[in-house]
Amino acid sequence: MDVRQIMGAFLTFSMFVMLGNMIKRDHFDGDVLLDVPMVANVEQDFVKMSKHSLLQLHNKASKTNGQRLTLCWNNSLLEKVKEPSKGFVTFSLTNGPEYHVSQIANAVLVAKHLGATLVLPEIIGNQGEKRSFEEIYDVEKFMKSMNGLIQVERRKNPESSTQTSVTVKVPYNANRNYIKTNIKPLFQTTPNVRVITYFPSSNVREGKVDKDMNPYSCWAMFEALHLKPELQHVVDSIVSRLRGGEPKGEFMAIDFKSEKMGTSVCRGEGNEGTKSCYNMVEITKFLRKIGYEKNTTIYVTQPRSGRELDVLKNSYTNIYTKEEVMEEAEKQKFSSRLEREIIDFHLCSVSDVFVPAVSGLFYANVVGNRIATSNPEVLVPSQIESTMARYHMSSYISKRSHPAYACFCQ
Repeated sequence: MDVRQIMGAFLTFSMFVMLGNMIKRDHFDGDVLLDVPMVANVEQDFVKMSKHSLLQLHNKASKTNGQRLTLCWNNSLLEKVKEPSKGFVTFSLTNGPEYHVSQIANAVLVAKHLGATLVLPEIIGNQGEKRSFEEIYDVEKFMKSMNGLIQVERRKNPESSTQTSVTVKVPYNANRNYIKTNIKPLFQTTPNVRVITYFPSSNVREGKVDKDMNPYSCWAMFEALHLKPELQHVVDSIVSRLRGGEPKGEFMAIDFKSEKMGTSVCRGEGNEGTKSCYNMVEITKFLRKIGYEKNTTIYVTQPRSGRELDVLKNSYTNIYTKEEVMEEAEKQKFSSRLEREIIDFHLCSVSDVFVPAVSGLFYANVVGNRIATSNPEVLVPSQIESTMARYHMSSYISKRSHPAYACFCQ
């Protein structure tokens, strides 16, 4: 191995160790996005910042901004269910919405390769709040999208069953051979498997993605999983207000929550060129440096205005948080932290410009949604001196390193 390979391996290992500290629940050891081969050496924006030339984005992407791309596979091309169900796969959607896409894609893969029926999950938020799947997501759309690919069953309580169940921890991106070797023998003995998805930080070879699984991950994430109409209407209404009621009105979304800034992921920022997160002073200086005007409309995921946003408000006049942009009826109906996080996730996905303050799965999966709708404007604050916004484009976009690009035929 030459020096570059050694450094690449070191940075990759360091990335997994750092991201592992972000996740407090025992079944998450790292922070890996859908269909990323875990041994890949992908430069992450928040791990190492260096001057690099921007690869030219396709002209087609700029012309189709906001229009959903076409998946490389459709329902008619994917392998259909040929035999009766052999059992059940249950799971839960946990943490925030950025985890849901990974968890549901993994559960779909396991059910597909076991020939099992997937039981719609319950949703458990960061503060323990519980919701049924249909309270957040469009259950009819999901079941229709999965029709013929896997069997899907609704249960009022996903845990209820007359059969004994076995819980298995499944690494994300587990391939067909991994499922056949490690899960199928248990399933044949106890045909009622509960899947807990985790993200390995070491021993990643067994979790390497299998190419024939990619279509199902892509389909589950970008075609099957949608917000329920009522919640989607709230997101659309907020977007309309932020745009000033004009279809062409623009707004920026900044994912900044002050509670994240005190965690271990934000430490160790002394080395020049190395950052894991950016505070509001740095973000404000960054926006001024690249020329955003004082009247730019900016939505911040911080729950409500406070001293943390004063520096931003001193430079920009149109700053909004959930507390200021949601109507009273919406606040009362969607009052839990889980529902507010879901609104944040989707506002960041559809904003004209997205600026992430912290490295993590929220940032990565928002970028995936933006790629799916040809919305590539993702700017990462950095110590690069250039005042041109294009030199601060997320490397997920500039280098086309995000796995979502493999899902779409352009």
